Amino acid sequence: MFAALAIMTATSCAQDSKPATKAMTREEVNAKLTPFFEKLNAVPEDGNEMTVAKQMAIDFIKENPNEAGVYVVRSVLAAVMSPEELIAYVDNNDFLKEDATIAEAKKGWLVQMETSEGKMFKDFEAEYEGKVTKLSDYVGKGKYVLVDFWASWCGPCKAEIPNLIKVYNQYKGDKFEVLGVATWDKPEDTKRAIEQLNIPYPQIMNAQKAGSDAYGINGIPQIILFGPDGKILKRNLRGEAVEKAVAEALK
Repeated sequence: MFAALAIMTATSCAQDSKPATKAMTREEVNAKLTPFFEKLNAVPEDGNEMTVAKQMAIDFIKENPNEAGVYVVRSVLAAVMSPEELIAYVDNNDFLKEDATIAEAKKGWLVQMETSEGKMFKDFEAEYEGKVTKLSDYVGKGKYVLVDFWASWCGPCKAEIPNLIKVYNQYKGDKFEVLGVATWDKPEDTKRAIEQLNIPYPQIMNAQKAGSDAYGINGIPQIILFGPDGKILKRNLRGEAVEKAVAEALK
C-alpha cells in the first residue's frame, strides 16, 4: 500500500462508534472490504495514488450503501478528502447522510475545519491528581510544539513513540518541545506505558476526550505541529513526515 494512505487506514486506533444504519455481520463486512483493500494496496506510488484511491473509494461506496461503504468513507475518503469536500460528499449521498456513524463522524470533520492548518490552536484542559493542565501551558508560548495525541493501548501510537523521542532529543531546547496528550486512556495505563517506553517529554495526563473533541480527532495517533504563536502548522503527521516537518519549521 502506498505510504500516505496506509498511515491513515491500516495504522490508526479509533474510539468505539455507533452501529451503521443497515445491519450486516462482521463476516459480511469483511467479505466486502477484503478484496477492495487488496486492490487498493496494489495501487502504484506514482504521484497519482491519492486520486486513484479516491475514485476507487467513491465507486465502492456507490455499490455498497452499507457498513462496508461507511467504513471506506471513514477510513479512505477521510484520508484523501478535505473535511469540506468530505462533508459535501456525505450530504449529497442519501444513505450516508442518514447513517448514525457518519453523523457522529461529521461532527469531528466540522471541528477539523475549525482546527485546520493555518488556524490558531484551540485550548483544552485535563485534571489529574488534583492538578489542571492546559494545552496553552505549552502551545503559544514562543516555541514550536509537536503534540502527540496517543493512548497506551494503541499499537500504532506506540510505534510512533521512538520516532518522537528521536525528534525530541535532536531538537529540544528554547525553540522546540514535544508534548504527549493521553487520549481515551486510563491514567495508570498511561503512566505504565511512559515508563516502559522511556518517554522523556511532558504529558497532559487523563485528557480522555478533551483533546480529541477539541481537534475533531477520530483516530490516534494524531500528531500536530504548532507554531510559536499557537498557529496550527501541520496535522496528520506520521513516520518520516514528523522529522521533516520539524526540520523545515526550525530552519
